[in-house]
Amino acid sequence: MNRHSIFFKLNLFFAIAIIVTLIAGLLVSSQLHRKERGSLLLKSRIVMQEYHRIGEISPELLKSLDLEPVPRKVANKILRRKKYFPRQTVHRMRRMKFQKRVITRGDEIYLLLKTPQKMFLFHSSHSRFQLYVFPFLIFLTIFVLLSMIYWALRRSLLPLKKLEKDIRRYGRGEKVETDTDIVAGEDEVSRIAQAFYSSVSQVQRLSHARELFIKNLLHELNTPVTKGKLLAELSEEPRTKRMLGEIFDRLSQLLRELVKIEAISSAASVSEKKESVSLKSVVNEACERLFCKDIPADNLPDVMLYAEKEAIVIVVKNLLDNAIKYGKNPNISVIDKRLVISSEGEALPYPLEHYTEPFRQEYGQSKKEGFGLGLYIVSEILARCGIKLQYIYEKGRNLFIISDLPLDNVRRLNAD
Repeated sequence: MNRHSIFFKLNLFFAIAIIVTLIAGLLVSSQLHRKERGSLLLKSRIVMQEYHRIGEISPELLKSLDLEPVPRKVANKILRRKKYFPRQTVHRMRRMKFQKRVITRGDEIYLLLKTPQKMFLFHSSHSRFQLYVFPFLIFLTIFVLLSMIYWALRRSLLPLKKLEKDIRRYGRGEKVETDTDIVAGEDEVSRIAQAFYSSVSQVQRLSHARELFIKNLLHELNTPVTKGKLLAELSEEPRTKRMLGEIFDRLSQLLRELVKIEAISSAASVSEKKESVSLKSVVNEACERLFCKDIPADNLPDVMLYAEKEAIVIVVKNLLDNAIKYGKNPNISVIDKRLVISSEGEALPYPLEHYTEPFRQEYGQSKKEGFGLGLYIVSEILARCGIKLQYIYEKGRNLFIISDLPLDNVRRLNAD
C-alpha cells in the first residue's frame, strides 16, 4: 500500500489507537491488581492485630474487610501442592512473627496468613472478574467506538477511489458517466464528486457541440471542393485542368488535415495506430503538401520511425512551412538521432514556450500569413507523443529540433 495514501494513514492511525488503548487497558488492569493486592496485605495487618490482641479473629471484622474464612478441607486442597512461604517472607509486628501471601486460583482471590502456631486462609469477596470487568468494559467500549468511527470514515472516503478512476479515465479522453451513489451524499467527498461530474457533463456537452459544428463545417466545405474537382475534370485545356486539380487536391488535403488536427487536439493522446514509416517518406509528403520541391530529402539517412504517420507529417509540414515563410534557405537534417529543421533569419525574441501558445503571430511579424497555430499544433502533437521540441539560434540560423525521435528499433531500410 502506498504510504502516502490517505487510506494507509487512516489504517495506521486506528491501528495505533487500538494498540494504545490495549496498552492503557493492560496498565490499568495491572494497577488495579497491585491496588487489590496492597489492600489485601493491609487487611492482613488488621487481621493479625486483632488475632494478637484477643487471640482470635471475629467474624464481624472479617465481614467488614470483605473476607471470609475458607473451610479446612478446601484450604488443604488449595495449599497441599505448593509451598507458598520461602524463609525470607517472615514479617514482624509487635514482637509477633507472621507470613502473608495473596493467592489467585482461577477467578478467586485468597489471603494466606501463617504464624508459628497457626495458618489462616481467607477468601476475598472481590473476584478477579469483578476486578477486571470495569477496565474490560471501558476498553471494549473504546474499541467499539473506534471501530465505528473507522468504518464511518473509511466508508466516506471509499468513493475517492472510484472518483480517482473516473478522473484518470476522463484524462485519457474516455467517456465518464455520473456515479449517482457518490453524488447522493452530503459530505465533502460527495460535493467534490458533484462538482467534478457536473464539470465533466458540461465539457462533454461542449465537446459534442464542437464535434457537430466541425462535422457540419467540413461537410459544407467538402461539397464545393468536390464540385470544383468535377468542374476541373470537365476543363478542355490541360494546363488549366492540371492547375485546378492541384488546387482542389490541396484544399481537400487541407480539410483532411483539419480533421486530423481537431482529432489530435481533442484527444488525450495521439492515436495508438502506429506503424513503421521512413523519415524520407514523411519529409517528402510534407513537402508535397507545401508544394515545395527545393528541400531535398535524399540526403537524409534511411531511418525508420515507429509512429502515427499523419501526426508526424503534420509536425514536419508545419515546421517546414514556418522555415519557408519566415526564413531563407530552409534545410532539414538528422543530427545524433534528432531531426533538425532550420532556416536563416533573426533569432526569436521570446522563449519557445511563448510561440507554442495558440494564435501567436510574433514569429515572423513581417509576414502576417496564417493564424499563429503552426507551432501550437506541433507542440501539442509532440507533447502527446512524448517527444520534446527544442529551439536554438546558431550561426545566423533558427534551429527547431525534435529530440527523442520514435525510432523503430533504429532499423534502417537497407538493414535486410
